[in-house]
Amino acid sequence: MSGFKALKEKEKSLTEGVQDLSEALSKATKAPMVPKTEKPMQAQQKENTEWFAEEIAPITGEFGGVVGDDGTCKTAVVFDSIPKGQCCLVIDFDGGGAKLRDAFYQDRRFEFKCQNPWVMEGEARTAYNYPATHDKVMAIGRRALEWAQAQNSAEYEGERLHTVLVTAVDLWDSVASACMFIEDLGTAPDGIGAKISPHEKVGMRFNWQIRSTRFHQLTSLCRELTRHGVNVYYETHWNYEQTKDGSMTGNRKPRWEKQTANYLHTVLEMQSTSVRDDEGRLTGETRYEATFTKSRSRPDLLNKTRLVMTTYEDKNHKWNGLPELKGE
Repeated sequence: MSGFKALKEKEKSLTEGVQDLSEALSKATKAPMVPKTEKPMQAQQKENTEWFAEEIAPITGEFGGVVGDDGTCKTAVVFDSIPKGQCCLVIDFDGGGAKLRDAFYQDRRFEFKCQNPWVMEGEARTAYNYPATHDKVMAIGRRALEWAQAQNSAEYEGERLHTVLVTAVDLWDSVASACMFIEDLGTAPDGIGAKISPHEKVGMRFNWQIRSTRFHQLTSLCRELTRHGVNVYYETHWNYEQTKDGSMTGNRKPRWEKQTANYLHTVLEMQSTSVRDDEGRLTGETRYEATFTKSRSRPDLLNKTRLVMTTYEDKNHKWNGLPELKGE
């Protein structure tokens, strides 16, 4: 074998040797296959429940409805439940909140913040701008929610929001209805047109859900307020059913969107009764009472009636209030 050929054979032998060594080292340093083992049961359970870690915040506020005729102490029982030094925000559709505050709470005037929800029209034929009123009410609700969220922080040192009261929420329902015709369906130019807008244009049942959805946008904000410890009350009047000839049927229902009671924790029915003697003559005494017709968090109160106030013809009234709204 010539010297050149012998040299090439030696080089080939060395190269093959290096490759064999490289493959051997690669096999030696490769991580061994470890069989997959099951996670401990406790760890697996923890991993499964982590998906549910973000729980619903505790609902520490009360969401109630107060139903009754005019002058039956609807607003009064709510105002009486506000502790001194804390605030009540009133979305005051009928002005009853401001009237009661100025009559009996002058020394706490700035604790009862009565907001006028109505937006007036300029030169139009209607007094109110219903779409703008709707937007204003929603803006007030959002500001209330921001206030509730802020006061739950440890650094907060401002006024504390205790309760939000919506007076005459039946008027909010009329705002939602008008906006449905004016903005959503486009069948009316303004509030007057909304009242005379042909109902056949609404025809399909689902269209009426527009009004319901608008109404409960405020309800959604109020439910969120209760998750931040703020009480909310819807106040409304009775709707007395009549026959076509105008006679009363004896039936009645609250003047709010028909699904409203499903969202409420408590419903109070207010009434006043003129007291008569054994011979049927008026005594000059009037009793104002509240009946719990729904009480989700206090079942012991269901169908219980409480005497709120008594007025007399010849002496000062006696106020009892409703201690249950104070947590007493």
